[in-house]
Amino acid sequence: MTAEQIRLAMENKLEYLMEVKPQLASDDQLYKAAALVLRDLMVEKRRAHRAKTTAERKKRIHYLSMEFLMGKSLKNSLYNLGLVEPFTEALTAFGTTPERLFACEPDPGLGNGGLGRLAACYLDGMATDGYYGTGYSILYEYGIFKQKLVNGAQTELPDYWLPGGEVWLRPNEEHAVEVKFGGRLEEHWDQGHLMQQYIDYETVLAVPYNMYVSGYDTEAVSVLRLWKAKSPGIDMECFNNGDYLGAFRKTARAETISKILYPNDNHQEGKQLRLRQQYFLVCASLAEITRTHMERYGTMDSFAELNAIQLNDTHPTLAIPELMRILMDDAGFDWDTAWNITKNSVAYTNHTVLAEALERWPQQLMETLLPRVWEIITEIAHRYQKQVENFYHDPAKTAEMAIVWDGQVRMANLC
Repeated sequence: MTAEQIRLAMENKLEYLMEVKPQLASDDQLYKAAALVLRDLMVEKRRAHRAKTTAERKKRIHYLSMEFLMGKSLKNSLYNLGLVEPFTEALTAFGTTPERLFACEPDPGLGNGGLGRLAACYLDGMATDGYYGTGYSILYEYGIFKQKLVNGAQTELPDYWLPGGEVWLRPNEEHAVEVKFGGRLEEHWDQGHLMQQYIDYETVLAVPYNMYVSGYDTEAVSVLRLWKAKSPGIDMECFNNGDYLGAFRKTARAETISKILYPNDNHQEGKQLRLRQQYFLVCASLAEITRTHMERYGTMDSFAELNAIQLNDTHPTLAIPELMRILMDDAGFDWDTAWNITKNSVAYTNHTVLAEALERWPQQLMETLLPRVWEIITEIAHRYQKQVENFYHDPAKTAEMAIVWDGQVRMANLC
């Protein structure tokens, strides 16, 4: 884009989306207009790269992580897209500078520390190298916290980043996914096949938002697919009976999933919320990945050939049984075929051997919250444990390597 094209595009955003005259626009409004212009440019580049990837049957990379420490998008995008000079020139017409607009952008509260920064680096690294990459995470409204020093002591304040940050997000509500928790399974036979019906479950909607991540001097653009939790509705019976708080209790419970990055999990409620977050992420992401694959290729037989699913630490481990569930329950594959596709699609990176990174979940919590996924985990665990026992003939090795042991589900061993 030339400086003149950028200026005209920004004026269009200011006049028709924000209803402000360009000469009266504040730095904050100019920042948002610039972000929208860059977002539109990256959407078009992504669309062209998607068409090329499909035509050439190239593998798509899906990077699942509970956090992405993205940093500020405006400066990074201008540099990667080679638009620093024309944007600087265009902004002189509005009487401002890039540095003043950079100051208007908040840091997205989507990650914390090395794990999240690594995930963010992979997104622009994949785009720079020309790969068709997509990251998947949760659209947290609040980061961990903002720090304020009061009389020399740290005070924690909510890190609400979306005002100013949401301009980079493109909603895609028509592709919302149903995520199911709790409930129970009922089995019955149908023409010689054992069928399962999932009933009495709680539904949470996962609504996707796209954040676009440009690579450096490349035709490729990565996408960070962020899922926001929404309730499918209110309890009208409670509402009609005058229990107005009760009518919205399910709404509050559902939307808590995407409220805050890393809730405290040293109590039962915190553990349950963390597990709900993790399954929410993988269920929505796998539904999206398999849906788009079927739309493009029409069969799940080629899934492993055309998709790589990378798990960033143990947080997205439930992607393994969830993919098995989709392949068996939805696509109709037998266990061995589904397992072969899964093990050739999913890979895992572990970044430390510290206990907090090797998650273990209470068996009872997993069984109650995710009954079908729990069934699949127990079958994987049973088959794997037999292999370990037959190979080592050592009870100590079995105890160390088991997936389900002593009332716990060991996510690193499952990976």
